[in-house]
Amino acid sequence: MQAGGDGAVPSQSYAPPPPAPPDQKPVHDVMAGAMARAASQGTIHPLDTLKVQMQIGRRSGAADLRGLYKGVFGAATGAGIIIGTYFAFYSTTKNALRRHTDLQEGGLAFVAGATAAVGSSVVKVPLAVCIRSVQAGLHPNPIAAAQSLVRAAGVRSLFTGFVPTLLEDVPDMAVKFAVYESLRPLHSRVFGGRQPTVAEDLLIGGAAGAAAAAVTTPLDVVKTVMMCSASSRPTLLSASARVMAEGRGAAPFFRGVGPRSLSNGLNSAIFFCFFEALRGARLNRQKRAPVASLSLALPC
Repeated sequence: MQAGGDGAVPSQSYAPPPPAPPDQKPVHDVMAGAMARAASQGTIHPLDTLKVQMQIGRRSGAADLRGLYKGVFGAATGAGIIIGTYFAFYSTTKNALRRHTDLQEGGLAFVAGATAAVGSSVVKVPLAVCIRSVQAGLHPNPIAAAQSLVRAAGVRSLFTGFVPTLLEDVPDMAVKFAVYESLRPLHSRVFGGRQPTVAEDLLIGGAAGAAAAAVTTPLDVVKTVMMCSASSRPTLLSASARVMAEGRGAAPFFRGVGPRSLSNGLNSAIFFCFFEALRGARLNRQKRAPVASLSLALPC
């Protein structure tokens, strides 16, 4: 070390460690959720297509196997966008509730899930209208579906089924996330704090998804009937009357309940498994980042 011109030796200056990065958990949830949902939707797309075709009274056999994958790319991409929007609302709402209320984890998840279902529906409904039209064989792809519907009935047709979507999604997502967020702490208590294995994550997510799907199937049937006749601008009442006109009591409202519960159970199982893995990986990288920054700031 060299002395200055006045003979004084300047003291060694030390750069202070950088401040800790802000909490990026909501961002991690959005990213992990979008990627996980795209992967899970692509996996269960054939079952979802089968459910849609059953709900509009069409049967698919083995010969139509290739048709069951129709629209899979659009569905996977759309699902990623939808759940990314959902998690933007979900994580932000849950963090706010955790700071300002005394709700337990299950209650936090229920309220945040319901709030996020309302917020994300503005993105979800137009995408779902186009994707279900493709799955029903009415249009070759989501873009063609959107163009055809707007020409026939205006932009409002893209929001066909908005009310039943809200009526279905609010309880569905609230119940699904409440069950999931309650089962994980229960697992931790039962197994002495051990994190769930991949198989256990699949079971927890599957149980949450199947239970929520079964109880909301009637609304899903009405929503599908509305979305697959969007050009005629159906209402919730007219679609419900159309289903009731079959004259078999409540049975028509539960068409597709088996494939729907199975597909939603599988979808939720795969989604939550991917989600926990991706979120964990991103959080671990965030935790390592301050350590790396601090080592660069320290003098040699």
